[in-house]
Amino acid sequence: MTGADLVLMSRRRAGLTQRELAERMECRQATIARWERGDRRPSYDEVQAVARACDLQLDAHLTPEDCSWWPQIAIQLDHAPLERVRRLTPPGVFDAIPVLEALADSDVPTIVLGEVAGALHGWPLVLGGATVEVCAQGEDALNELPSAAQLLVTVLPPGTTGFGDLARDADTVQVDGAEIRVAGLRDLLRIADASPDPDSRRQALAYQAVLDVQHARLDAGTADDRSGRAERARLPTGHRPG
Repeated sequence: MTGADLVLMSRRRAGLTQRELAERMECRQATIARWERGDRRPSYDEVQAVARACDLQLDAHLTPEDCSWWPQIAIQLDHAPLERVRRLTPPGVFDAIPVLEALADSDVPTIVLGEVAGALHGWPLVLGGATVEVCAQGEDALNELPSAAQLLVTVLPPGTTGFGDLARDADTVQVDGAEIRVAGLRDLLRIADASPDPDSRRQALAYQAVLDVQHARLDAGTADDRSGRAERARLPTGHRPG
């Protein structure tokens, strides 16, 4: 995870605009924008200051580097999103694909969250749930959604201000000619980080690992030295996630 990820996640978790955060930090809005785009890398002290301005605390830990998930993530990213879900679904357990197809055919605005969203993005964890988690625009959406018994619908995921917050960076996935929206990786990480669910820590690590692989692939496309971390992850030079 980069400083840019932490700045964006902190600001959005606090429900602040770039201008509002800049006012709290007594800096220019352009500074916040450059940090979030990655045009300028914020220092550790600056990221800490952002967290404090968002009424949060940056809780850093030193742990042994673990890239054990990287090769599997790299392989997952070489497949289409629905194929990633199929590859992570054990035989005889809940199949999320028909539910995703029903969502794509529905006119109800939703954004896929949770472990199915993680699988769509290419994370390495085997799916074990019996529902597809989605964020909807209103409380009445459940009555309008198909396959309601197989959906876990939330209006206000932890660490967010709801559907509109997540819609800004949601990705679009093609499902049989139609589309579904999937929460962006940094938003999924933000939700997991704020969630009291005991499984959220492991999910957060998986989301973060996918982000790390994506950053490594981008670095591998521009750096002169194309070995090191990218080589350990078996990342094809210049390849970007589909």
